[in-house]
Amino acid sequence: MLQRRIVLVYLASLFLGTRACGIAPFATQTVVSSPVSLSTETLFPETNIPTPSSGPLTLLALQNAQYHSPDWGDYQLVNGVFYRPPAAPGDSAEIYLTQLDERFVTGDLNADSVEDAVVFLRTQNGGTGHFVELAAVLNQDGNLYNISTVYLGDRVIVESAQITNGVIILAMRVQGPNDGMCCPSQLETWRFRLENNQLVRLP
Repeated sequence: MLQRRIVLVYLASLFLGTRACGIAPFATQTVVSSPVSLSTETLFPETNIPTPSSGPLTLLALQNAQYHSPDWGDYQLVNGVFYRPPAAPGDSAEIYLTQLDERFVTGDLNADSVEDAVVFLRTQNGGTGHFVELAAVLNQDGNLYNISTVYLGDRVIVESAQITNGVIILAMRVQGPNDGMCCPSQLETWRFRLENNQLVRLP
């Protein structure tokens, strides 16, 4: 009987002590730590990182680049064409334009191990002439820059073009001594190199 009283007294004191501390008797607090799944998309969102490529040398980029001509000045092509204001009211805009040929060749023109481009521009200025120019376009950190442009002739034909060791080689058909301007028949090979940022025709 005495042992039972001792146990009851102990339990009563324990109960009063826990009540004073604001803790429920014989209660235990269990904190469950469950693993949380973190989305990798939240931590490391996917991004598009640009990388160097030959993209800027596409026909579309060349057709929408800026060019400079010693004869026609600075202009911006839009889809391969630049229209100048007609000289007289009623004149067709189609005979006052500069147009980029769809043929172009690529190669390193300035020895920086980056691929550049050579394009051909044809200009009409209200008459029968079709004035052909050769334009060198550098690839500078992904930006196209028309570094130099030279005149090739009126209604001449570029049969083929290539860039070899920085030299532009053109197979040309030009007017011979007995040819009219409309009908060039003389075959020639013309070579150009970029020197001091200018296209220079080689002997």
